[in-house]
Amino acid sequence: MKPGEGRTRQRSTVFVALLLFNLVLVLLQLWLFVSVLEGVVGGGSAMAVPAAVASLGLFAVNVWMLRGLYRL
Repeated sequence: MKPGEGRTRQRSTVFVALLLFNLVLVLLQLWLFVSVLEGVVGGGSAMAVPAAVASLGLFAVNVWMLRGLYRL
């Protein structure tokens, strides 16, 4: 094993894990968006505000992870 190769492998593993976690978060945001749209079309808008807050929280987590990747 070359010097520094283990560190590169570790970075690549962390990067792939963060990408997979990010994919889950994006899919969750899409699910929230579709649920709110179905509710609005059905005549109710009570779900819009909690879903927007949850979506903003997910966005904040994504930005936090992006900053972490830049530091990696």
